[in-house]
Amino acid sequence: MALRAKLLILILLASSALHAAVPRRVLHVSLYPYIPQPEAAALSLKQGFERLHPDVIVQITLNPNYYSQVPADRGVLFEDADVHEIDVVFLSDFLKRHKLAPLPAHFADTLDRLEPLARQAATRDGALVAVPQWMCTDFLIFRAGAPGTTGLTSLDGLEHAFAQRGAVLPGLLIDLKGDDTLGELYLSTVLAEAGSPEGAEARLGTAPDPVIVARFRRLLAMEPAGFGRSADYDARGTFYARQFARRAGSAYLGYSETVNAVLAETAISCRLDDHCVTADQIGVAAFPFHDGLPKPLVWVDMFGIDSRVHGQALADAAEFIRYAVSQAAYRALLVPQPGELPRYLLPASVAAFTDAQIFHAAPLYTQFRAIMEQGAVISAPDLPAVLHRVAALIDADLPSHH
Repeated sequence: MALRAKLLILILLASSALHAAVPRRVLHVSLYPYIPQPEAAALSLKQGFERLHPDVIVQITLNPNYYSQVPADRGVLFEDADVHEIDVVFLSDFLKRHKLAPLPAHFADTLDRLEPLARQAATRDGALVAVPQWMCTDFLIFRAGAPGTTGLTSLDGLEHAFAQRGAVLPGLLIDLKGDDTLGELYLSTVLAEAGSPEGAEARLGTAPDPVIVARFRRLLAMEPAGFGRSADYDARGTFYARQFARRAGSAYLGYSETVNAVLAETAISCRLDDHCVTADQIGVAAFPFHDGLPKPLVWVDMFGIDSRVHGQALADAAEFIRYAVSQAAYRALLVPQPGELPRYLLPASVAAFTDAQIFHAAPLYTQFRAIMEQGAVISAPDLPAVLHRVAALIDADLPSHH
């Protein structure tokens, strides 16, 4: 028996040495970096995939210059990766540069059903060219139950509630500074007024609409003094959401995931006598970019495979994407562990949006989804550059301080 045991051990050791000598394949994935706790999310995806595919090492990067269009900055359009997570604003540019490989045949049929807007955003000429993971749009997030927070469906309604003279509530917090921020706000307003992506795109080649700029001035007038026109605050990302948590204003404009920042500020940084906003005090509504039916501008972040990837690497890339948008991955990312807070990212999967575990952790999802479903997606070539040019003109026309 001793001899047989020794032989078995030798066989196992030889097998382990042989397995160790076979190099594991490396898959380089570049993830969209601007989500709550991006490093933890990246680690979760890496570990979850590698457990299922131990022959693959996933190397994940979070590009700090993601939106830069300067080639030397190696933004998303210029980075080297096998899998890119692409903001829909860049999808047309990826395709124009022939930077995406076709998805494997019948790959789309193996995925959970996508939210209609997400699928539309990732489809060109009837074919899925990338796989959506996240969706986002701007919402009006307010203190539920506060007096004056009903009827916030028009600019007049907002002014009745938040205007600084005779206001019912202490101010509306909106970031009105920065090329990305002002460009997006302008496009959202144009879309709401035009009613369709085609109508909005037709209006982007001209100078900023003075009626919309005047609307921005009215929004600025609703803000508490010192807010709205600060480049420093704009650079801080979740600053306005955190100020809302501290009751510096009674509402703010922001993506769903900024609720994570509200909850984090309350849970981590607030004193008890600060009376910061709690989860049960948060209300959600469509922001009235135009009076009437809302038409929110929806953004989609999606996975695409680099055009230089082929063979086994292409198969590995497809398997990673399949895992990243699976129910298991969404639950790992959206159901917080004890002591953690919900990320409140909006999934592109119907199954994830209606998952009981996810909804239990983040009960505002139903309201977010109902508003977002009324929106539209815009992805035109060179859209970031167009919006930056418009934003620069708007920035020069607005007051430098408030």
